[in-house]
Amino acid sequence: MNRQIDFDCHEFLDNTNLAILEISLPEEDGIERSYEWLLIGKESLHIKRMLLKTRDSSSSVQERFFNLGFLKYNSQSGVFIEATAKDLHHLEHKGCDDIPKEYLSAVNAYLIENLVV
Repeated sequence: MNRQIDFDCHEFLDNTNLAILEISLPEEDGIERSYEWLLIGKESLHIKRMLLKTRDSSSSVQERFFNLGFLKYNSQSGVFIEATAKDLHHLEHKGCDDIPKEYLSAVNAYLIENLVV
């Protein structure tokens, strides 16, 4: 059975090693829309949930602080600094229409296993 979970993409940042997605799950029975940030390891397609701690925004730059690190991005590019390893990842800010199908499949499987009852 290939169950599909309905989700919307809001942000997609990508490089050769990892991808970061902000998605939302639709409202159901009065439950508010749920927003999630996900970190995808491209080699294994392993997904980690990024728990948002704080955020800061201006008209040109967005900053997000997560349990897994710090993300700063604008409309064209971004940088993610891992909390534990302090590795710096330069990212390209892409449109959600450009997400590869294998990422979408991995996110769907992750949502079925971890977030959706």
